[in-house]
Amino acid sequence: MLEAIYFDGQTTKKRQVSLSFQGGNVLVQGEDVYHLEPFRPTMLSEKLGNAPRQLYLSNRAYCQIQNHAALEAMLREAGLKSQSTVSHLEARWHYALVALAFTLLAIVAAYIWVLPVLANEVAKRIPPELTAKMDQQTLMLLEKSTALTSTKLTTAQQLAIRQRFQALQVPVDQLKPAFKLVFRNSEAIGPNAFALPGSTILVTDKLVTLAGPSNQNQVIGVLTHELGHVYHRHALRQFVQGSIVAVVMTWYLGDISSLLASVPTAMLQTKYSRELEGEADDYAISMLKTNGISPQVLADMLMKLEGFYKLQKPSEKDSHHSLEEYFSTHPLTQSRIKKLRAPHHEN
Repeated sequence: MLEAIYFDGQTTKKRQVSLSFQGGNVLVQGEDVYHLEPFRPTMLSEKLGNAPRQLYLSNRAYCQIQNHAALEAMLREAGLKSQSTVSHLEARWHYALVALAFTLLAIVAAYIWVLPVLANEVAKRIPPELTAKMDQQTLMLLEKSTALTSTKLTTAQQLAIRQRFQALQVPVDQLKPAFKLVFRNSEAIGPNAFALPGSTILVTDKLVTLAGPSNQNQVIGVLTHELGHVYHRHALRQFVQGSIVAVVMTWYLGDISSLLASVPTAMLQTKYSRELEGEADDYAISMLKTNGISPQVLADMLMKLEGFYKLQKPSEKDSHHSLEEYFSTHPLTQSRIKKLRAPHHEN
């Protein structure tokens, strides 16, 4: 017999009882207590140091057992397990390592393969009215932070780019998505253009100036690339994907306020993978060739952008560095430039 303390689950009164294990059953006996039921390993609480183990009964009562060694000896003698299968596995470090490895692999696999697909499906279902508001709030945030100011381009300069870009035709197997072209001046961002989560394409004055008045097709090349991001909803997909991760982490950590506060920042920190940049380049190449423009104009513009940031003075690099990293969505790689300059892309 094994001594234990019995609680009826309704009051705090303690009773001394004796436990025994017979024929696969557990028998609890004591003053005004007699209970018999089949024993299951899940009835026993986990073993935590010297803390008493709990034996939970089906009538909502439970027993506290202090003598671990005697309990395990009695269970062995009766041919019963003192641990559930889960507890047995948890107690062995090599099983725990295997389980941890599988968990990490599952998380990585979900992030690489499942999350992008889920983000894409969610992005397809977000109404245009909402994405337009997202773009508007992003622009307001940038203007409030003085990262963006009113454009200094003349009305004639803006109109020429708008008309040239609007007149472009798309290949028969593609669609030309709705878009809104916005010009802004920004010393902090420098020469750049990027697509917001909705249909807005933002162009900085410095990008137009860097191309030069005789090379406006280079600006058009950049805009076709950004239109590719709009067509494939890349910015929105990246934002949704980041938001899903943030929601999961917020649910786990329990801090919804930090998620809400990070929404505008998340929109502006969108960076594209090489695959997404490649999709946008493919869209630009196809569109430029359809309109009799060599894709090399985009490669030339990428070279100019790369050269611009390399030639900055140290002090100017420091002032541009954080915001350039913050806003840049174009890793200016030689592989992209080489692809755009491939002979088979020439008309």
